[in-house]
Amino acid sequence: MTKKFITVPTINAKDLPPVLRIYWEAAPESFRIPTILTALCCLCALGTRLRVKYVYDLELHALLLQVIIVGNPGDGKSFTRPIVKQLMAPLLLRDQELRRQEQAYNELKKTQAKNKQLPDEPITDVRCLQNITRAKLVKRADMFLRKYGEPLAFMLFSEELATMAEGNRKAYSDLRTIGRLAYDLGASFSTDTNSSESYCAMVDIIWCSLYCSTPAALDEYMDKRSIEGGNVTRHVISDLGDLMGDDAPVFRPISADNQLVIQQTVDRLMHETYDDNGGLQPVHEVDMHWLDGEVRKWCQQQRNRVLKTGSRALNCFYKRASVSAFRMATICYHLWNEDAAVQKHIVKFYWFMAQYILDGLLSRWGKRFEEMQKNEEGDEQHRVPLYDQLPKQFSRDQLRELIVKLSLSTPARVFISKWKRAKLIHQPDKNVDMFEKNY
Repeated sequence: MTKKFITVPTINAKDLPPVLRIYWEAAPESFRIPTILTALCCLCALGTRLRVKYVYDLELHALLLQVIIVGNPGDGKSFTRPIVKQLMAPLLLRDQELRRQEQAYNELKKTQAKNKQLPDEPITDVRCLQNITRAKLVKRADMFLRKYGEPLAFMLFSEELATMAEGNRKAYSDLRTIGRLAYDLGASFSTDTNSSESYCAMVDIIWCSLYCSTPAALDEYMDKRSIEGGNVTRHVISDLGDLMGDDAPVFRPISADNQLVIQQTVDRLMHETYDDNGGLQPVHEVDMHWLDGEVRKWCQQQRNRVLKTGSRALNCFYKRASVSAFRMATICYHLWNEDAAVQKHIVKFYWFMAQYILDGLLSRWGKRFEEMQKNEEGDEQHRVPLYDQLPKQFSRDQLRELIVKLSLSTPARVFISKWKRAKLIHQPDKNVDMFEKNY
């Protein structure tokens, strides 16, 4: 299922805002898409006060991305580290100071006499995380609400998904579960226990995450429950591919002028988040209504393909592939100062990314999802869509025979009804149970 369903034009440097163009041009060709996805994840985390209206939803979206860079050991996944350190530098420094405050308070608690009253615990808003328990995560999310009255996006980064999992399997499992809610603004998570070690609160946990993983570690992370529960659809998979025999990737150094552009972009997003009085800036809604028609068009093409193939994996995966691509397009447009002159580049970017994300999901999890839905792919012949295997004119009985042959569970009447509605077929003679394809 690695073949693209829809051919879309590739993107190049001119289709990217300046800060992404810098990373694109510094990366080896085969690492360009993984590199800009790494940067996009960081930039979306920094742009936590940005909101956007997605054409199919009523509530506003925050720009939340969950990215996984996949490659074999030694393939160079560590290219992500300097990008994250550079883009997240102000938050990392801020978090370090806040953690020092927490450490000082904890040390005071240990040394303070029991009959002495402790000062109030500092309300800290740490945002960059790696290994963390569920209770601590809930507490950190609640600190945002206590300090600002609103949620902020965490940034989760791990250079080795397997190491994170081995360090604390229970916390790892909890994060995987919470991750389904963390993709959407407004999805509350609550804890309410009697344990003194826990932290009870109802919070809105949102995050951007960037994990580097080997294929085996990713398969362990995305178990059956994760595939069925929707974890996979929320992730953007960027596979480095087969690099056997290739030379080690060499990234070009970034010039001083370009370093300044990156720094100015980061400073801008930080200023759009925090005001000078220790509070938050107002949320800013990016006007993306002009992209709605393109989103509908891409999604309609995927729905037509679903009707032709009967693929439940495609039907499930394309929806959030579009959402993630739309969020990426939004941050790009914002970084381009929301200039109408660049909209043609944003359209191209959206189409490319939506298809890239969808292809990655189908390639890695499409077959397993179909099997779980009891829609086994069967032999190689099934790789040709159901609609395409039918002759130009076909009867209902021919369709039924092909459905049985391909081990599909959807009845013939459902395919016929949906194909008619989508204008993929018509019935020349209402008195004869024969149908003709329109394409």
